[in-house]
Amino acid sequence: MTAAVSPEFEELAADLGQRIVDAGLRGLVLRFGDETRIVGVADRMPPAATLEGTLDELLAALSGQHGDGELRALRWIGNPEPYIALLVSS
Repeated sequence: MTAAVSPEFEELAADLGQRIVDAGLRGLVLRFGDETRIVGVADRMPPAATLEGTLDELLAALSGQHGDGELRALRWIGNPEPYIALLVSS
């Protein structure tokens, strides 16, 4: 079963992806339930990290509702540090 993903989530994910590319970072995988979004991929480089959570957790992260400590407390695979500033400034 796939999660119902709001247009707001898709827009926020696309915005984060553009900020990742603009910052010259490798992409980020957003994983929630059985769904995955890969944002910020450029130049065929594989994503460097994964952020996992519920759709609500990721929506809150993407919309700037978390501070850097709260973002670090989420489930990350790989180094979250390059992405924390981008998420806090959203």
